[in-house]
Amino acid sequence: MTPSALPWTRHLSADEVRQFVQELTRAADGAAHPDARANVHRVVVEWRATARILADPELTAQLTRPLPDEDHEEATAP
Repeated sequence: MTPSALPWTRHLSADEVRQFVQELTRAADGAAHPDARANVHRVVVEWRATARILADPELTAQLTRPLPDEDHEEATAP
């Protein structure tokens, strides 16, 4: 994947680009599946959102900081 094809990938690490390509390939492999186009679209949208977060250092810091030391018990199903 080159940045010229998908410019936002320049904000991803090499490992993240590899993961993106693997997910995209898996989604495209099911081309005969009725949801294939939606699956490919979902993968691209999700990784583009990740790249946008990584492009903003303040947002990245805010979203990756540790949660406060509180009791985060397992949530029960309603």
